[in-house]
Amino acid sequence: MWPKRLGFTNIVTLMIAVCGIALSALSASASENKITVTPHAISGPLTNPGNGVASFHDGYGERLSESKYPNTGIEYQRFYWSDLEPVEGKFNYTLVDGAFAVAARHKPAMNVGLRFMTLEEPDSGSRIPDWLIKKGIKGTWTANGKTFVPDLDDPVFIQYAQRLLNAFGKRYDGNPELAFLDIGMVGSWGEWHNSNFPTVKPLLERYSTEQLNRYVDMHFTAFPHTPKIMLISGGETLAYAAKKGAGWRADCWGDWHNFTQDWSHMRDDYPQRLAAAQASWSGFNTAWKKAPISLEICGYMAEWLSVQHYTREQVQASFDWALAHHASTLNLKSREVPEKYRDIVDKALEKIGYRFRVVSLTHDKTSPLGQPIILDSQWSNDGVAPIYLPYRLAWRLQDEQGNTVTQAVTDADIRQWLPGQHALHSTLAVPSNLKSGRYFVDVALIDKSGKARIQLANEGQQNDGWYRLSTITLQ
Repeated sequence: MWPKRLGFTNIVTLMIAVCGIALSALSASASENKITVTPHAISGPLTNPGNGVASFHDGYGERLSESKYPNTGIEYQRFYWSDLEPVEGKFNYTLVDGAFAVAARHKPAMNVGLRFMTLEEPDSGSRIPDWLIKKGIKGTWTANGKTFVPDLDDPVFIQYAQRLLNAFGKRYDGNPELAFLDIGMVGSWGEWHNSNFPTVKPLLERYSTEQLNRYVDMHFTAFPHTPKIMLISGGETLAYAAKKGAGWRADCWGDWHNFTQDWSHMRDDYPQRLAAAQASWSGFNTAWKKAPISLEICGYMAEWLSVQHYTREQVQASFDWALAHHASTLNLKSREVPEKYRDIVDKALEKIGYRFRVVSLTHDKTSPLGQPIILDSQWSNDGVAPIYLPYRLAWRLQDEQGNTVTQAVTDADIRQWLPGQHALHSTLAVPSNLKSGRYFVDVALIDKSGKARIQLANEGQQNDGWYRLSTITLQ
């Protein structure tokens, strides 16, 4: 009973005070049961799927040691139509399967990048199948009679080209190891030009934008779920492809005076093409947020030193340009990187593409058996681009014998993790039949099979690729 001399107002005030003391005690107790860990970060390049330096069409030969060429995250291969369909309707999937096999054998496993091609050199011979030429499709033979240059507007050629892409799309579209499809089929090596054919009218003069856009549409139709990239030299079709959802690729990256002393791709070609694409579509400059940017070196880095005599400042400028344009992959053509430039390369590889790091993890120090654990984590993408394939973020508890006692895959879409900070609130269910004791809190970015695939910029990686971040006591 309250003392008679206390008025109603005083009683209410006293009750509020008592409740406040109780709530403060509960808050202090809850706070005392919280722990925040800040896992140590690591420096240096990380080798991750679909990211960083490419292995270029050399998967069947001897690879350079890591001291001469950085470890690779993507196997980039290109195939001619004549090899893919030597007999009408009989598709040679073995070639493409081989690229995936090479990528899978690599340590750590790589993703794959693909391009399909229809033309090579005037003296190389035709790169479309003979059976297709015999159907009477339109086109031009070179003066020496060795190579047939197909008419890209011929309806029969278009029909069979779409059939080819559809066949390979049916088999490989959405493959979790296919990092991107390079939109090819047009021009020499599928690179959207025919400048090495002096007697053939330049491709962008010969065909209208609408005619060339058709080949972009063909790739999107056949591979609707696979990230795609479009060559920068595609004229107005570059912006068209980006608007549909493609990233872009630049060939001859790093050219400061490769062809002449007074002209270069870096000064006199790329800026103008990119500005034209942005003028054509206002979203072009942010295409990297949805699809990858890939750069292919001009010549080889050894030639940058021995032939072009590029200074360290020029090489640094090339890699700075790659970072500024949010590149994810660099095709250095599997040739040795000169020691003079290697530190520049390795430093850039700390930023190229995505680089995920756990900044902090907060959870209860102790938790009742059978009750879910709340995990609040802060992450950072220290790279210059997101990841483009849907790897999943998973948590687990392991006992002191190394047995996983519970595991959960979150619904976080890490493809949305642009460069910068990201917060994640997760719940990990805990079985009630566990023994009381200490358990380890681990995290991983896993593929569809549940295998940890992404290296984080943190210490604590376990033998199976998961990262040990903290401990919790269940009781």
